[in-house]
Amino acid sequence: MAPKRIELKQCNVVFNEEEHTYYLPEKDKYLSGITGMLERQLFPDTYDGIPEAIIRQAAEYGTTVHESIEDFDMYFENDGTQEVADYITLTAQQGLIHETSEYLITDNENYASMIDKVYRVDETNFDIGDIKTYGVMTPEKREKARWQLSVYAYLFELQNKKAKVRRIFILHIRNKPKKDGGFDHISDFIELKRIPSEIVKELLLADSMGEQFNNPYAIPEDIRQQESLIRDLIQVKNDAETRLNSIKARILSIMEAQDIKSWATETMRITRKLPTTRSSFSLADFREAHSDIDIEPFMRISQVAGSLTITL
Repeated sequence: MAPKRIELKQCNVVFNEEEHTYYLPEKDKYLSGITGMLERQLFPDTYDGIPEAIIRQAAEYGTTVHESIEDFDMYFENDGTQEVADYITLTAQQGLIHETSEYLITDNENYASMIDKVYRVDETNFDIGDIKTYGVMTPEKREKARWQLSVYAYLFELQNKKAKVRRIFILHIRNKPKKDGGFDHISDFIELKRIPSEIVKELLLADSMGEQFNNPYAIPEDIRQQESLIRDLIQVKNDAETRLNSIKARILSIMEAQDIKSWATETMRITRKLPTTRSSFSLADFREAHSDIDIEPFMRISQVAGSLTITL
């Protein structure tokens, strides 16, 4: 027997768009938004050092893009902007079927928020998306979005008991004019790994009790305490490489001047590699020149080990 189609429940929270407040009439109580909660608990420095005018301009642009896309989803009105065109392309590529926009969710106790986009997968499964118009999707912004959408997914399933969230993701859309006359054009689909509901519940419980949440994804204290050592070791490594490269450059200069191929001591061999040329195949150029040829049968996929980058 096929599962019964779930119709999304509407909560009783009243959202004041002008004041951006969430009010629960039956409890005569204002609820906290999720963005504010995340800034209290996990991302307190989100806007540090950014001028108020820049923040306001970014918010105005984001609001305009959201409204244009919502008009398309809700009323099939296309204002002809590049942002709406990119949204249409991204949703088509991902097979997203719009269910509703600005969907109000709550736990009916302490929190409420609005989900940008809900897409129906089937009778009981849904995708949740958030439109971001940032100039750069930094790791910090991506992680904040991951927490935001994970909380949304938890509240969504809490409000709709038999519904399940399949995926959470960012629709990164931007097309702002630049000073050089071009456009800062971004159109990207970024799927995120959902944070387990058990951790989300711990976060909401800690915040509701006025306590600081212990983030299990934060850098471990023993690694934090090694920061000075890591800095020192990287500096030593950089200094050593600089000195070694200088010595190698002098050795190479002498060997080239005297046309020497190699030197050897009891413990070391120095070999000079002669100048040469290298040929490489440009896959992108080949695809552009021969778009009618299916090259997939000739592609070979190899595993690349993960790596770590530390930036000072």
